Parts: sequence; structure tokens; C-alpha cells
Amino acid sequence: MNVLEIVLKAISERKGEDIIEYDVSMVTPFVDTMIVASSSNLRQNNAIAANIREKLKDANYTGEIRQEGDSNSRWILIDLKDIVVHLFVEEERHVYNLDKLYGDVPSKRYDL
Repeated sequence: MNVLEIVLKAISERKGEDIIEYDVSMVTPFVDTMIVASSSNLRQNNAIAANIREKLKDANYTGEIRQEGDSNSRWILIDLKDIVVHLFVEEERHVYNLDKLYGDVPSKRYDL
């Protein structure tokens, strides 16, 4: 299983919602894939982030896992170098509207 599949499955396992994968490789030289997902509350958002880290470690992922945001953050960013994951508490996602920002790049919606 590749890193992208592990991340998507980890989000889904903790009931992440509105999961969208954006192919941003043509608009930024630093990141290939941007994943945006929503949760219902802070607790769920933190559970999703923890599950991503845990599943990557279980799969012997050797890359660096950097996280911005703490247990009180309504937006958590996980940087895996080629993949960046944005986890939002639902209302916060609408405030920042990254989906509109990346609306012109190829994307896939996941309901795993």
C-alpha cells in the first residue's frame, strides 16, 4: 500500500468527511498531492491526525511527519513532503475555502 492510500484509509477509518485529493504537481514544485478533509469536532480532528501518524508508522514509513496545529486547533496540517493533508473542523473548512483555491486542478473525491 502506498503512502497516499494509507493516508486516505486512515482518514476514512476515523470517519473523516468530504475527503478530496488535489493533484497540485503542476502548480507547485514542492508538493504533488494536497488532501483536504473535514471532521465534526476537535476531538475527531485530532483522532484523524493521530490515526494518520499511527498507520504510517505501522507501515514503516521512514519519511518525516511534520504537523502544524495542536489539540485545540480547528485546522491541522500534516506535511509528508510530497503529500500535504489539511484536516478541518467542518465550519473552519468553509472559512479558509481551500477547495476554491484548488478548484482548477485535477481532483478526486473519496467516500471510503
